[in-house]
Amino acid sequence: MSADAERGHSPFDRGTLGPVSPTGLFPRGGPRPTLSHAEKAMYRALASGLPKGWTAWHSLRVRAKSTWEGEGDFVLAVPDRGALVLEIKGGAIEVRDGIWLQNGRSMERVPRDQAHGFSRLLRTKLGERSDGPVPYVAIATAFPDTAFKTEPSHADTEGAILGAQDLLQLGTTLERVAAEVFPRDSVRVPRDARWIDALHSMWGETWTPRLALGDRARLREEELVALDAAQLALLDEIGHNPRFLVSGGPGTGKTLLARDLCSRSARAGKRARYLCSTRALATALRAGGLETASTVRDAAVALLATAGISMQGGAPPSEWTSETWDLATLQAAADASEGAACDVVVVDEAQDLLANDWELVKALAGKGALWAFGDAGQSFWPDRRVPAGLFPASLGLRSRYRCPEALAAFADTYRSPTAPVSDNAALHDCLRVVRVPSAGAAPERLGREIEKALGDGAAPQDVAVLSLAGLARTAVCAGERIGRTPVVRADDPSGEDHVIADTFLRFKGLERPWILLTELSLAQGRDDYDVRMHIALTRGTVGCVIVATAEEIAADPRLAALVAARSS
Repeated sequence: MSADAERGHSPFDRGTLGPVSPTGLFPRGGPRPTLSHAEKAMYRALASGLPKGWTAWHSLRVRAKSTWEGEGDFVLAVPDRGALVLEIKGGAIEVRDGIWLQNGRSMERVPRDQAHGFSRLLRTKLGERSDGPVPYVAIATAFPDTAFKTEPSHADTEGAILGAQDLLQLGTTLERVAAEVFPRDSVRVPRDARWIDALHSMWGETWTPRLALGDRARLREEELVALDAAQLALLDEIGHNPRFLVSGGPGTGKTLLARDLCSRSARAGKRARYLCSTRALATALRAGGLETASTVRDAAVALLATAGISMQGGAPPSEWTSETWDLATLQAAADASEGAACDVVVVDEAQDLLANDWELVKALAGKGALWAFGDAGQSFWPDRRVPAGLFPASLGLRSRYRCPEALAAFADTYRSPTAPVSDNAALHDCLRVVRVPSAGAAPERLGREIEKALGDGAAPQDVAVLSLAGLARTAVCAGERIGRTPVVRADDPSGEDHVIADTFLRFKGLERPWILLTELSLAQGRDDYDVRMHIALTRGTVGCVIVATAEEIAADPRLAALVAARSS
């Protein structure tokens, strides 16, 4: 992994934005998981009150080589001063007879003891991880649930205690505290910001593991990226319902859940089958060990062949018309599905199935369990929908796992065209717009972007070039090379060793760390342009580069606003 990637910076930024240290509050989308209401309150206050140019990290954990571990509730980087460890104590805090009490009980450790230990550990780790001078590390304590007018008289807390009354004017209070707790002249502050980069790396914003599914899916396999507790509970909930529909936006783990349901059922000795709409997705899942994965239409072809039923006068499936394909699933359901029913059928990409496809799904499910996963917001065909009344139970997934939150939020503006475009440091890290002088210049620039990514530590299987055009119209994604780099289609068996170049629709359901998006003009002016953009943008697990002409940018209000914000 590159140094930029370790710091949470996009490898595509090098040479364009320059070495910019992260600023603002991390995580961007909310605090790290915590049961502390006080830490959540402080996070909310920092979200609106962090002084300009400062950086704050919630829950920074470090471990020394001696195995001594510590955690800072919040660690703040104060430019030109150093690091500030902010220890949070929730509940009602008071002092009686010299004893610190929390909700009426004696504290195991007084407010600043834990912070003192952590600050020493943090300086040690900064010395190990940073190749520059180590800054001064100061400490302060906050009681977000306790308001007071007069601070404690203890000599060690003087000027370094924050209460509930300070949260509304947190920026001013933090600047006052920094003036109190940092030495004025005795400690030389590091001239550069390498220590801030080291803190960001230690906190760990981005980590992209290499998954066993390999080439083009980069699906989060259960052995390497564990489902969170809510998803594990969800699997059990779904598993107790014979008919269940799960909806969720891109990156909410639908495919992972669908795959895991199939795998669990198979391990339990049940006949389980996974069905989807995109052939590349089915191919990737089979490569990852889910042998029963196929598209609904490929399942129909196999059933018809077994039953000896020919379509379109005996023509091979590669020559079938769209009308023949539409009839094939209905024909298979009516005349070729006897004896093929399974104990469990799991349908992914449910929003993309035709009515005839659903007839085959129902025939294969028989009286067994039928679970479906889909996202109506990614429905490319408005006339396709999940049959009403088929699923008596349903629920929605809310937590997004695939995309960086800033990229997902920008993609959301294509679902809600009136939503404002918000450019910030987090979006800079994961989305870049590259302007080319003409559409004919796009392939050469895409080739340079691919080489830049590969030269910065990305593997070929980390990169996909997606066209917003359809298969019949794309020029960039129809050849065997982009620039000097060999490329293959999404369903090519050699994809695990190559950069993929394909249309957004054929790549739908898959993901890769870095997405290069092009040929916007071939979709602009269409009613489904926003849907295409949303699908394409949400394929990236780390970042996206949009290669477009000035005309293409101007024709997209969201891109135009983003470019204008970055030019101002």
